[in-house]
Amino acid sequence: MHALKRVVLYARYSTDQQNPASIETQLDLGKEFVMRQGWDLADTFVDAGVSGSSFETRPGLQAALARSSTGAYDVFLCLTLDRLSRDLEHSARILKILQFHDVELWTVHGAAAVSSMELGLRAVLNQEVLEQVRYRTREGMKTVARHGRVPGGICYGYRVRREFDDSGEPVRGLRSIDIAEAATIVWIFERYADGMSPVRIADELNARGVPGPRGRPWQGTAIRGHRNRGSGILNNQAYIGLIVFNRLAYRKNPATERRVSRENAVEHHVVQEVPSLRIVENALWQRVKTRQENWRAG
Repeated sequence: MHALKRVVLYARYSTDQQNPASIETQLDLGKEFVMRQGWDLADTFVDAGVSGSSFETRPGLQAALARSSTGAYDVFLCLTLDRLSRDLEHSARILKILQFHDVELWTVHGAAAVSSMELGLRAVLNQEVLEQVRYRTREGMKTVARHGRVPGGICYGYRVRREFDDSGEPVRGLRSIDIAEAATIVWIFERYADGMSPVRIADELNARGVPGPRGRPWQGTAIRGHRNRGSGILNNQAYIGLIVFNRLAYRKNPATERRVSRENAVEHHVVQEVPSLRIVENALWQRVKTRQENWRAG
């Protein structure tokens, strides 16, 4: 019979693409394990829709670690180590915190306390798997863009076009122009080129009852956007029939854990002309770009 230990159970799933029911599964398996060991479940902590590569931004994990400093439990339990973290540095940091407060790290899968060596080896593998997934995802999206399809989500002015390949699988990334939204886009470009501010344009659209992106009220920021990121109605190159992908690289600041963007080298950009996506004529686009440059020049 194992000695009675107080246990904190931690569960996590990472993104909206994963099934939230996995949290319930992790908790059920963890509770069954605690019962088999004859231990006492002191508390449970959950992080839903949070990446395993984050640390400070995981409230469930932070709360569980804070409790360790009060002597509230003896064992920190999770289903597998990749539920704890997919970042080598973070994994080592978590184990150091727990060990400092005389708390053992256990996994249901391993059914034993996790040593520093095991954690290090598994953390390296988890991080490598994460990098491989990111690489495959990015390269797959590049291929989609090179074939004239949209690698991202649906944006204002377009709707999904449904087609199937020879095997009956849906072809991802196909778009058709939404006629009503396209007319609004052209109106926005014309008003801005004529000197109207993005805020006033948004006010007029709202006054006319025109639904904004995702059905929300219009805001000046949705129209103006951020030029360097290519965001906003006025900067979306899809409207002139260009798909641009991989122009920016995103890195996580290790101090703040916030993603920051950097310009990729030109040779890494994917630019594909797709005339069927064109909503705004080049002359009108250039008028808008000229006004933006003049505005920035002061």
